Amino acid sequence: MPIYLDNAATSFPKPESVYAAIDHANRQLAVAAGRGRYQRANDADRMLSLARQAAAHLIGAETTQISFAFSGSDALSTAILGYLKPGDHAIASAADHTSVLRPLWHLEQNHQLELTVVDCDENGFIDSNEIKSAIKPNTKMVCLTHASNVTGVIQPTEDVGEFCKANEIAFLLDAAQTIGHLKFDFRSIDFDFLAAPGHKSLLGPLGTGFLLATDKVAEHCDPLRFGGTGSTGNEFNQPTTCPQKFESGNLNLPGIAGLLAGIQWLATDEAIANSDRTNNLTRQLATQLSEIEHVTVYGLEHIQTPTVSFNIAGTDCQTVGMLLDSQFEIECRTGLHCAPLIHKKIGSAEFGGTVRFSPGVFTTEDEIDQAIAAVQTIAREMGAAIQ
Repeated sequence: MPIYLDNAATSFPKPESVYAAIDHANRQLAVAAGRGRYQRANDADRMLSLARQAAAHLIGAETTQISFAFSGSDALSTAILGYLKPGDHAIASAADHTSVLRPLWHLEQNHQLELTVVDCDENGFIDSNEIKSAIKPNTKMVCLTHASNVTGVIQPTEDVGEFCKANEIAFLLDAAQTIGHLKFDFRSIDFDFLAAPGHKSLLGPLGTGFLLATDKVAEHCDPLRFGGTGSTGNEFNQPTTCPQKFESGNLNLPGIAGLLAGIQWLATDEAIANSDRTNNLTRQLATQLSEIEHVTVYGLEHIQTPTVSFNIAGTDCQTVGMLLDSQFEIECRTGLHCAPLIHKKIGSAEFGGTVRFSPGVFTTEDEIDQAIAAVQTIAREMGAAIQ
């Protein structure tokens, strides 16, 4: 059985309750929610309401502020493309994912957006003072990832959020690498938008996610999609109230049912115990990898999420990943991790990116031991070749 260490991309496996919820929804609830008044449609609506409440509770939001999306990227695009207008200025960072950078680059190239990308340090950390110094009179939005998906470093989101609030600038928080990790309290961050995938640490299936938009910014954010919403069907204009404003078309009912089950599982004693174990295993993994000759672990002293990036001297990361898969049945991520700007600063560009191990709540200590031993073997062989 392969060892799966790519949970930062998507969690696997899911809790059994998630699989059961998806199967139940496919067999019993997969009707057009919000379009009918028969009992099964009402049951589907009730499930959606429960899922919306569960997502809102995670981040201290109002239920109506939660709009379901098809991924974290979908949610980010809705916020960025919907809120920013020609002549606006936006700020992002070198630690951000292309799900943030690409819509911003698109607006810069095609719709007269001014864009500033703030650099990071050698650990992938963004200095909040650099963001504050980049503010202009026309700054409309600051985008920042909560944690780097390359180095696992937590960004100064509380300071940035407080500054943006004081200066009436919309703050978009990309929570892809932190939502679902139990040690993070989102209520302490002043965000206006929060984008979250459902399939990572929330343990839902692929094809799910949500966008939080506070009332202040939702009013000025155009929808990404237009069409049927199951309400105000006699009007030509898109609804202006949330969540219907951002939820055109039939929602992914089976996926959202699985997402609800994933969020509910996070409150169980098993989930809390597994989360603590995952954090301990991550520290063990990072520390022991760093002790291997020829291995460099990035951001070692600053890792705060289950994300460990490394390289082996003289070897590109793709080769290491291929060897881990073919010789040791270890599944991990290699390359730029859709965060192309960070690698020059952390020193991984010459390797083509990094090898990334990301444990999950079901990763075992034995699997971590096997992964460390595999890297030791590869590093020893590659080191001998270098010498």
